[in-house]
Amino acid sequence: MKKFMFILMVAFVSGISKSYAQSMLVATLTHGDEITMFYGVYALQQAHAAAADGDIINLSGGAFNSVEITKALTIRGTGVLDPLPTSIKGDFDIRIPTTATERLSIEGCKVSNRITVCGTLSNAYFLKDDINGLIVYNASGNNLINGTFVNCNADAIQIRNSSTAQFINSKVWDFCNYSETTASASFINCVVHNWRGNVGSLRSVQLINCILFNDDSYNSYTSMPSTSSAWNCVAVGKGNESVFNNLSVKQNCTFAGIDIFKDGNGYNDLTDEAKAMYLGTDGTPVGMYGGVMPFNQIPTYPRITKMNVANKTTADGKLSVEIEVSATE
Repeated sequence: MKKFMFILMVAFVSGISKSYAQSMLVATLTHGDEITMFYGVYALQQAHAAAADGDIINLSGGAFNSVEITKALTIRGTGVLDPLPTSIKGDFDIRIPTTATERLSIEGCKVSNRITVCGTLSNAYFLKDDINGLIVYNASGNNLINGTFVNCNADAIQIRNSSTAQFINSKVWDFCNYSETTASASFINCVVHNWRGNVGSLRSVQLINCILFNDDSYNSYTSMPSTSSAWNCVAVGKGNESVFNNLSVKQNCTFAGIDIFKDGNGYNDLTDEAKAMYLGTDGTPVGMYGGVMPFNQIPTYPRITKMNVANKTTADGKLSVEIEVSATE
């Protein structure tokens, strides 16, 4: 990772509170060739209000207040890893009109509260995010269509109605499909963990090159519903022999002990021996570290990680602003 430091001397235009003389929350809105910056915990809300479909909002590290998303934007954070991840705090809805021609993209953000999809959200893209609860509102006409999650830590995703979703090289906790005959999801090179091994909620799903992981030492797996299918998958944990029993479509599915993981942790990489033994359809290891996009939550785009503003202007009326921007190799 490379870090770039910029020291700016800008002309002092108006008074600035001493509370800003420290690391600041910054939301940078890009609209065509125009760039506008907003500051503080409400910066995301203010940038969203000023944005149009297709615009880009870059967020610095820190915790921003959430906003109901009604525009098809690209929202980029600094990532979900320490030392200063980008967090969006508070429940929020996504309610984008079906007339929008752009798609919603959220990258490098940690969302600890619930996201509710209202109406039809098409082609939304979540990349390198931590998402703790995304649900399709329980009413007809509300759908997540072709929602894509890549390199995500996705917890408590709930789909209904005619929703479709795909998860690629991700950690997926407690996924639930409430519409067995109409909604569907696919998982490619994922580690899928459902509480107490309750994989009965994996209705109408396709599992390809995945690891099912049950870390509960008291409760055994349930069996996956017959409406689902699996290829080159491995079940790990108590009662794993029964996981695939009900599937009418399955190929090369097996079970293994927790010792296939490094340090015995289901979200760590496989041991070298397991990598050679448990291969997916593409010849790479099963699980989230195989496939074409191995799990990695470090953003690939430049991002503002820190911004400091001096307490006061210099004698000639200028204000010192220090911005730290990081980018991967």
